Amino acid sequence: MQKEFIPLVEDMVRLSEHYFRRRLVAIYLHGSVAMGDAVPYVSDLDSYLVLSKELGREDKRYLERTQEELQQRYPAINGVHLSAHSANDLTGDPFARFVLRYNSILCYGNDIAGEIDNSGWERFEPNAEMAKGRLAFARKCFEQALDCEQPMCTGEIPTDPCLASRKYARYFVVIEGAYFLMSRNQFESFEKEDVLNKLYQYASAFKKELDMTREILKDSKAAGIAQDEFLRRIRPLVEWMFDRIEET
Repeated sequence: MQKEFIPLVEDMVRLSEHYFRRRLVAIYLHGSVAMGDAVPYVSDLDSYLVLSKELGREDKRYLERTQEELQQRYPAINGVHLSAHSANDLTGDPFARFVLRYNSILCYGNDIAGEIDNSGWERFEPNAEMAKGRLAFARKCFEQALDCEQPMCTGEIPTDPCLASRKYARYFVVIEGAYFLMSRNQFESFEKEDVLNKLYQYASAFKKELDMTREILKDSKAAGIAQDEFLRRIRPLVEWMFDRIEET
């Protein structure tokens, strides 16, 4: 996690622990802050709180107030999202547990997602079945981006065209690349370097597109590639990965 966001996360954990007390089971972070890719004044904070009991009306009001308070206190973050769910909700949602285990970091409490998985409940594994099961959703999201619509998977897209390219690089090359690697039993993690290094091996025909993606993720301003051009140039790579997943 980047040092700019550590005080925000520490404050979020402290406020959550103080209010929920023994009801608070765990807090996970996902998204760019968790992956160390956040951009000050652009990226938002995505968190997933697990509680021992269902949320009440006052709990929801508290979360809304806390989101606003943290946003005002830490203007370098572009939105604070405190998503709270009961452990019972998590028991019935294997995809949420999958995301928490493989694409999030635990910053408070016990790994309740792993504990539920290990207790015999339905679970999703990072394999070809997982990749193929979400393929229709992934295709739809990419079509929306190509049509200049807000994709269902990305959250808010930055208005700056270079920063928008960076967000699309994370979602459509790194994240979708990770699912492609699952279909090849080559998945290691959702970390961008793990994914890109593997893609250079298994999608070697698209080296130029991967080089461009790495350049954008390193410094989108220096890369100077707007989202329309970026999407056009990565389209063959993304569609190739989708087709390979579908063939499994």
